[in-house]
Amino acid sequence: MKIYHICEICQQVFDASEVDGYEGTVEMQGICHECSVEMGFAEVPITGLRPYYH
Repeated sequence: MKIYHICEICQQVFDASEVDGYEGTVEMQGICHECSVEMGFAEVPITGLRPYYH
């Protein structure tokens, strides 16, 4: 069985996996990394930034 992970926002396939022993296809909804970064759900690592405390 082929599993397609489809982004709820941009409707693009962002991952695909396969399970042995089953036939057919399945779609699973989720949010891709690009859309989660744009919406602020995922943190973008900032290297070289030092926190400043009083």
